[in-house]
Amino acid sequence: MITQIRRRLLHTPLFYKILWANITIVALGAIAGTIVTVWHVTTFPEQAHYPLIAVFAGAGVLISVLVNQWVLRKALEPLDRLQTAVEAIRSGSRNVRVELGDNSDERFDRLAEAFNQMLEQIEQDSQRLRQLSRQILQAQEEERRRLAHELHDEAAQSLTSLLVHIRLLERAQNPAEAQRHIQELRELTARALEDVRRVALDLLPKILDDLGLAAALEWRVDELNKAHGLQASITVQGMERRLPRETELVLYRIAQEALSNVCRHAQATKVTVLLHGDGQRCILQVVDDGVGFDTSRLADGNGHGLGLVGMRERIAMIGGSLEITSKPGAGTQIKAQAPWPQTEG
Repeated sequence: MITQIRRRLLHTPLFYKILWANITIVALGAIAGTIVTVWHVTTFPEQAHYPLIAVFAGAGVLISVLVNQWVLRKALEPLDRLQTAVEAIRSGSRNVRVELGDNSDERFDRLAEAFNQMLEQIEQDSQRLRQLSRQILQAQEEERRRLAHELHDEAAQSLTSLLVHIRLLERAQNPAEAQRHIQELRELTARALEDVRRVALDLLPKILDDLGLAAALEWRVDELNKAHGLQASITVQGMERRLPRETELVLYRIAQEALSNVCRHAQATKVTVLLHGDGQRCILQVVDDGVGFDTSRLADGNGHGLGLVGMRERIAMIGGSLEITSKPGAGTQIKAQAPWPQTEG
């Protein structure tokens, strides 16, 4: 019982702690002053009583100062602990948490709770940034490996064939044989140029800057049909006005990554790209009929779904959102929404 009363008193708000302390001082001072004054008047009726009033006034001020100082020091201890935590964070510590103790009130408790939640969020954000940094490095290495593989298997082989046919041309015995080698060189050169052009377009398609997002996605779908034999189609609506370049690039990269995932992982026979604009937002959807996957694995931290994580980060940079709907055996739908500025992009 006593412990509960003590805890309740300690959790009294600061305003009421000071108020009750001063009420107690005034009440006790009045009672003590009355008793002493009555005693003094009764015992020494002929003496002056004004010095006694001055003594009471001085004692009251001194007691009030001491009591209020003690009450404020005790009541403000939670703020001192908060200040200590802030200083610790400023010095570089990240494992600080605030415990206010028994003499805190409800407002200080809420402040400490918000402070601790902020520290938890900062720590989670720091961990997420570190994880994203690792994923970015992994994505860079994967992209380098992909480019190196394409250059080695296609462009480099074509250039090697060029060198071989140049040597054969040098050894040609008659004009007819030389003419045949020249024709082969022309075909090999055209093939090498096409390989380099395709790699360059994968990195940054010029059509995106020249003709816009819809044309770039139509080209990408055509290339997909030619290279992989998929039944790929695209539907475009409400895209008469150009998006800002950054938005177009983000949506193109999302579509590029989604279609690349379809080719590499989905085992799909059909993929549909939908691009729709209504003047307020632009919606991009990539839907396939492939094997699908468990979306809960996107957050396993082991690099699974790295490309999908990159999609989320890209669309977040322009204030958009990404929805990924999939389950094993039921295909995958990726839906990206981006705001469409009212001014011309």
